[in-house]
Amino acid sequence: MSKNCDLSNYEIAKAEADKVDEQIIATLKAGRSFRVEAGAGSGKTYSLNRVIEWIQANKWKDYRRKKQNVICITYTNAAVDVIAERLSQDSFILPSTIHSFAWSAIKQYQSTLMRIIDNDESLTPTETDFSKVLEIRYTLGHRYVSQGVHYLHHNDVLKLFCTLLDNAKFRRVFSDNYPLILIDEYQDSYKPIITRFVNFFIAEGIGPQFGFFGDAWQTIYQSNNACGAIEHSNLVEIKKGSNFRSAPRIVNLLNEIRPDLPQQSAIDNFEGEVVVVTCDDFSGVRRLDRTFKDDLPAEELKSRLYQLSECIKKNVPKDENLKILMITHKVLATQQGYEQLLAIIDDGLRDKQDPFLLFFMNTVEPIYEALSTSNMQLLFDTLGIRRYPITKKSEKMKWKEFEAQLKKARDGKAIDVINTIVETKLVPVPSLIDGYYHLYFDAPNTLYGLDATIRDVLDLDYNQFRAAIEFLYPEAEFSTDHGVKGEEYDNVVFVISKGWNQYQFETYAPMITGRTPIPNGKQTSFERNRNLFYVCCSRPRKRLFFFVSVPIDASFRAFLVDLVGAENIYTYGQYLEANQ
Repeated sequence: MSKNCDLSNYEIAKAEADKVDEQIIATLKAGRSFRVEAGAGSGKTYSLNRVIEWIQANKWKDYRRKKQNVICITYTNAAVDVIAERLSQDSFILPSTIHSFAWSAIKQYQSTLMRIIDNDESLTPTETDFSKVLEIRYTLGHRYVSQGVHYLHHNDVLKLFCTLLDNAKFRRVFSDNYPLILIDEYQDSYKPIITRFVNFFIAEGIGPQFGFFGDAWQTIYQSNNACGAIEHSNLVEIKKGSNFRSAPRIVNLLNEIRPDLPQQSAIDNFEGEVVVVTCDDFSGVRRLDRTFKDDLPAEELKSRLYQLSECIKKNVPKDENLKILMITHKVLATQQGYEQLLAIIDDGLRDKQDPFLLFFMNTVEPIYEALSTSNMQLLFDTLGIRRYPITKKSEKMKWKEFEAQLKKARDGKAIDVINTIVETKLVPVPSLIDGYYHLYFDAPNTLYGLDATIRDVLDLDYNQFRAAIEFLYPEAEFSTDHGVKGEEYDNVVFVISKGWNQYQFETYAPMITGRTPIPNGKQTSFERNRNLFYVCCSRPRKRLFFFVSVPIDASFRAFLVDLVGAENIYTYGQYLEANQ
């Protein structure tokens, strides 16, 4: 009989996780580079934080004396802020995005940067006399020249960093400055940089020690040149085999999908539920347009999802949340009124990274709500202040007038809202927003995104942003499959539908378990579908509902039966009837 038979799920999972964390620290102490393969819900961030704490406690004297820095690269500015909050102000550990880190590593080499850019047309703005450029800077992430300064695009910084890494002298200086580099969400890292880290340092056994934390199966941004799995014989692989998020039934499903990284659920007293709801009972005419061929008509899909979500909410505790995952923003954007905004910022909406969207969502809208509802605590929290900001009658009048102006501006264009904020001077404007604001007037044709200009963005109706914000709020019921990476919810409806030809779960999912073979030349497509399928299946804490709006062939049906059992597969009508 197993010695674990009397232990709870949590005790077993926690013991396993502690053992893995000890292995990570031992590998770190040995000076070896390593990769922590942390499946969904396994506590990757906890392990990374333990490493950071160990470094702070044990390496302070060594690194401070040599004026060296440990770099912790993570994917978003928000994640950087979370790590920074755990560090002392004079810490030698520097959290950073890859763009900020790359720029800090190369910005002092001004003459070299100017020479590289001058000899590479892909890095130079059109119709620019580069001989008049005196300095290279990286601020807004858009490429343009102004008053003798050449400003770099986000991608330019990474390309220049790669070019300098190709230089042996630069690599020696780089290694002296950064003896240890930790990379969070490694699988989403820029592949050309990771390739150089592996070839120049890890393969040669020289230079910085690297610690990669992530999950190759959660690589869902291949279009951004994400590196995916990092493998080398000099890289110690450490697997985390616990799941602190999902109930046992859901973890069992994940283990069926991914047997090479089996997990132990840490959840006790709730087994969990996995159900498939099909639309086999739909007898109407399915869609004929190419991207949505054979899917339900848009209104029928909308209606069925509403009825299903209401049915689920009626049968789960009131304090539990529900998230409906859709493959694409396009249908939702049309229905909810932010189609033009989506066309312009695309990935910035998907990743919640667009600066205007974030400013409007995290600052402008909360302040307007605070003023219109007299919620002073919300105003304090949004402005980041502790004292009452309105102490005089004249100040009270200013804020009252600001509320009226903001109310009017919110019915206009995005630029009207920014103008109101700037002119009243009551709300701090982030430097990034301020820079774009001036570009709107000084260089309105500056590119923003792939095909739009800064004028295109700020001339959008502000209602487009408000509609997108409604969709993006954490409590919003809908999200895209990509938008929930790193998130977790009590209950998840994973919609398997059409709308994006790169994702055909009904075709590729059976290949995950080997029920159908992967066709020649389809490995990349398979991995793209597999990874997003895994991400979606691993979001729920308690219940996972597959809602399949497309026809189900024999192969996909057999896969679903293997995964959830025939007794847990219902048609839409059957499920509603059984759960009324």
